[in-house]
Formats: sequence, C-alpha cells, structure tokens
Amino acid sequence: MYNIKYKLWLDDNGVIFGTGSFLLLKGVKEKRSLAGAAKAINMSYNKAHNLIKNIEGRLGFRLLYSKTGGAGGGISSLTPEAEKLVSAYELFYNECGEAINTIFNKYFHDH
Repeated sequence: MYNIKYKLWLDDNGVIFGTGSFLLLKGVKEKRSLAGAAKAINMSYNKAHNLIKNIEGRLGFRLLYSKTGGAGGGISSLTPEAEKLVSAYELFYNECGEAINTIFNKYFHDH
C-alpha cells in the first residue's frame, strides 16, 4: 500500500509559515522557552531566533513576548496574533490532511 506525504505552508514569494515554525511556536507555548522549544525539535537556538525574526518581519507583527535572564533563563510566550496564527494553521493543516487522505483513498485504495 502506498502512503501519502505532503507539506503545507503559507507563502508570499517565499515561505512565511510552515510546519517547522508551527512546531516551534507550539513548543514555545508548551515550554515557555524559545531555547527549550528549539531543542525539542532539534533546531539550534540561533536558527530558531532567526526564524522567528524573519517570520515577524514578513508578517508585520511580533510572535513572541520574551523576558531575558534569571537563574533559570528567560521566559517566552506567544503574542495574541501568534496564538491566532498557530490555532488557525493547526486547524487548516488538520482539515487539509483529512481532505488529502480522502482523495488519496479515492484513487489508491486498492494499491
């Protein structure tokens, strides 16, 4: 039996937001740390920080509130706009996955 693989991202003459950035922001929400979220998806902190800054520049709004320092390190949280983006992307991605699998099964259910 074949399997279907797919990637979905938001694009405006270049990737703006996709699965990697979604997982990173979801991790920040769960771990309250950009460094912790990056580590959880095997991404360097520098790459994660640059990705966030790039996305913010392209979207025109901040994604994270960050507080630096302290013995335990800094704390990060999602802005309301980032919360909406993460929620919408997750719903969109899941719905697309259902549709893609339905169409895939229509054409390849016997293969």
